[in-house]
Amino acid sequence: MNKEFIGGIVGTILSSTGAIANLNEWLTIVSTIITILGGIVTLIVIPLVTWYKKSKQDGVITKDELEEGVNIIKDGVDELKDKGDKK
Repeated sequence: MNKEFIGGIVGTILSSTGAIANLNEWLTIVSTIITILGGIVTLIVIPLVTWYKKSKQDGVITKDELEEGVNIIKDGVDELKDKGDKK
């Protein structure tokens, strides 16, 4: 075997290792984004949609109902922060 061939193999192995490391970084970023979006949907969006449907049944959203909606958002954000602090 000649030196260029061995050098090419070593270079290919190093490039592949670098690409795999870079891919793992991207997968970690994508996984984190999906986890955050899932938390937002589960803790804020779904409860808020449920609240809206319930509050809108009589055609008017009262001050108390509005405060309940704000509390749903606040509680969801607080729970997301708590889960983020635990990691």
